[in-house]
Amino acid sequence: MTGERQPQVSIVMPSLNQARFLGAAIDSVLEQDYPRIELIVADGVSTDETLALLEARARTDPRLCWFSAPDTGPAQAVNRALVRARGILIGWLNADDIYAPGAVTRAVEALSGHPEWLMVYGHGEHIDVRGGVLEPYPTLPPETPFDRFRDGCFLCQPTVFFRRTLWLLLGPLDETLQTAFDFDYWLRAFAQMPERIGFVDRVQARSRLHADGITLRQRQSVMREGMAVLARHFGTAPPNWVRTYVEELVDGRVPIAAEVCAKEVALAFLDEVRPLLSPADYWTLLAQIGSDPRLV
Repeated sequence: MTGERQPQVSIVMPSLNQARFLGAAIDSVLEQDYPRIELIVADGVSTDETLALLEARARTDPRLCWFSAPDTGPAQAVNRALVRARGILIGWLNADDIYAPGAVTRAVEALSGHPEWLMVYGHGEHIDVRGGVLEPYPTLPPETPFDRFRDGCFLCQPTVFFRRTLWLLLGPLDETLQTAFDFDYWLRAFAQMPERIGFVDRVQARSRLHADGITLRQRQSVMREGMAVLARHFGTAPPNWVRTYVEELVDGRVPIAAEVCAKEVALAFLDEVRPLLSPADYWTLLAQIGSDPRLV
């Protein structure tokens, strides 16, 4: 695939106060070996060094364009960037994540080789603040039964590339969601067009885990919104999400104030998500949490 036959690829990147990681994210895009790339950074009015960094980088590389405006969250930022995207193929990379070398070329080749595919994804890895690999993302292939989403999202968001056609068919991200908008989008895609999703059997991107990221910083919101999305698609949310939250309370992954009882936090969360559960699951969970000796 050479010359004019190479499709334009637009990478959209929501950003808010991630200056310490943003340079690496930008480099991972602009240093790809694929020639026809544009990077659109949608900033939510950062107050750190982000804007100065973006202005300096845009002066040296015209493939980078950016804007900064108040938004309601990352979903709205991505939607705004998608409207501005000129490419027929789209990637979506967060400002604290990075692409693996060759990721764009592999995605383009996969989509070009399979005209019936509207979306592809690949393997991902979790990395720490220094970029060290922590663990592989628990990825499953596209032929995985749809019901497996009840156990959690099995595709790593920054590994996804899709045709603009997918966005036109599915519509925008749900801007009412603050943390689970990507999970909801993949569920929509798999529910409506499961036969048109492909896989790249390589590590395509690395997702950074750090204290200021959504995954760790808003853990309760992530769990609650994930359950709400599952209830939207399946009727009810599975009880294992509440059990996972309890386990994270027990081992300290969900920080709570010293004067607060972990059992009270668990019961308050259960009460909050009660409308998302079946009655039988709610009462079973209530009994389990109430009798768990680890929750003190």
